Amino acid sequence: MNKANLSNKARLFFSKLAKIKLSTKLFFAVFLVVLIIAIVSSPEKYISVALKGILIWGTQILPALFPFMIFTKLLVETGYVKEASRLFSPMTKKFYHAPGISSYVFLMSILSGYPLGAKLTADLYSGNYISRAEAHRIVSFTSNSGPMFIVGTVGVGMLLSKEAGYIILISHIFAAIINGLLYRNYSPRETATGKKFQTKVETEDFLTETMMSSISSCLLIGGYITIFFIIGEVLLSIGIFSPLTGLLENFGIESALSNGIIIGLFEMTNGCLLISASTASLAIKTALCSLLISFGGLAISFQAFAFLKNFDVSKKFYFIQKTSHAILTFVICFGLGFLLL
Repeated sequence: MNKANLSNKARLFFSKLAKIKLSTKLFFAVFLVVLIIAIVSSPEKYISVALKGILIWGTQILPALFPFMIFTKLLVETGYVKEASRLFSPMTKKFYHAPGISSYVFLMSILSGYPLGAKLTADLYSGNYISRAEAHRIVSFTSNSGPMFIVGTVGVGMLLSKEAGYIILISHIFAAIINGLLYRNYSPRETATGKKFQTKVETEDFLTETMMSSISSCLLIGGYITIFFIIGEVLLSIGIFSPLTGLLENFGIESALSNGIIIGLFEMTNGCLLISASTASLAIKTALCSLLISFGGLAISFQAFAFLKNFDVSKKFYFIQKTSHAILTFVICFGLGFLLL
């Protein structure tokens, strides 16, 4: 093949690539215009939706997350976490091909919830405690929701069943443990590591910096939750999912369930709320809520990406492992739900 042919093919390839980028930007611009028109046409409705998102963030997410963000950051900086985690190194290295400090990230993630696991993983990578490959493996079993949200908000508050909440929590944790085993050999190309942290826990400046960083992170999370609440409501209002929900109704799936699943892919809290309002059995509603919680939705994904950008996380890998975690949780929860509820 001569150079002229190669040159022509290269120009054709980049021309097609430019068109794809242009069409993506155009789609995004049109989508934003639709959002703005919908909000302006019914401001009272979307103010109420935004307030709902802010209320959930302020009453459920913030109290559980903010203290953990501060104290875990300080604890990591002391260096004692790394020392203590050596006890778990033989187990985590054998099963997950990850250092013992990953056990600390896992514990904190199931105690506090999204997106603390992502933030701690990014902090450890930035401090040169873990490699990029290890960071990816750790993400596969530490991207978890917390008990306050699962049992309190979803179980008691939405499904009106503490037992359902505990079943989701147990399924979620066991699925995370199994999920990590699936990606124990994952090894992306390494890149340069971050700058080594300096231990400054004893200084007032470091405490202030940690406080400001935690406040900024919590505000970022609240912003994503609120925005995706609004996006989900707009998409429902304009009926973009009507053909799909209509198709699912032909298979006996009521619109409350189908809308809940679809909206939950954007924002899991709103999705769980819609599912809980359906007339399906408690076991089915519990299993579907567990699916959404483990997947996390785009709102959680964007929160995670805000932290995981430190080690250039593979977005393809992230979504694949979240999907497998969601499927595993659903299967476990479905079985436990029909046995115990």
